[in-house]
Amino acid sequence: MFFTGIKRYFGQDSLDWFHRSYFLDWFFVGLLWFLSYLASFWPVFERDFSLEDSLISHPHKQSQIGSALNFGIALYIPLLFLSIVGIKKRSFVSIHHGTLALLAGRGLARLITEYLKHRVGRLRPDFLARCKWDEVAKHCAGNKSAIEDGRKSFPSGHSSTAFAGMVFLTLWIAGQTTVLCPSVTPSVKWLPTRMGTFILTLLPLFWAVHVAVTRVEDYRHHKEDVIVGSLIGILSATVCYLLFWPSPFTSSGTTEPRDLYGTRPQLRRTYELTEVDDDNAINTV
Repeated sequence: MFFTGIKRYFGQDSLDWFHRSYFLDWFFVGLLWFLSYLASFWPVFERDFSLEDSLISHPHKQSQIGSALNFGIALYIPLLFLSIVGIKKRSFVSIHHGTLALLAGRGLARLITEYLKHRVGRLRPDFLARCKWDEVAKHCAGNKSAIEDGRKSFPSGHSSTAFAGMVFLTLWIAGQTTVLCPSVTPSVKWLPTRMGTFILTLLPLFWAVHVAVTRVEDYRHHKEDVIVGSLIGILSATVCYLLFWPSPFTSSGTTEPRDLYGTRPQLRRTYELTEVDDDNAINTV
């Protein structure tokens, strides 16, 4: 019923590109998320600390941007854009490849981030406020979960999440508008100027940068944590985007995703052996 509905709206050939190998692609993307989920339960390395360390003596503040909000924006905003454009173009392959690339980049960034958080165990800038050191008992007397979370400063999960989602969206917009191809006219009819289209392409990055800055302002992370977290998100999104979509910097000007397994009808190449006329062959010898 699901596939019938797709063919009814997108066309009878809308699934001709689909290859069984895509099931494996989805399996491995799911595996990335599952492993990142397991990594979030690993024990955190308990690093020694000094009560005189000024780097971890900042006050504990409420986060300006919560984890759920950051997660939702980095996931659902890109999904909304690629779904709207895919439906308008009646291109189910664009929706499929966009979703797969987005989830792959997000899952890879989350796995790397969670692994490093638990293995490094760097203390947050507000760790001592969470710790509430007891001079008599000689140990932290604060909330146990808050103390454990205070040992997960490196790298910044908010930054890696935001950049993984927003860098993907930036690359996708650049690919759809061809604004980064110097030899191709940008394909946004309602915004005909190249500079205007370029600013539109960069808008998602402003949100990601804003998220990263707030993590330092809220004393949740050191600047190195934010920088590394951002790089993890950028690299994860870029690599996974390029697996499923052509580079937005190429001069081809295509806005279609990659034909990974040579199954899309318009991209197939067939070769046939032609018969050779025996008489002509003899005469040419």
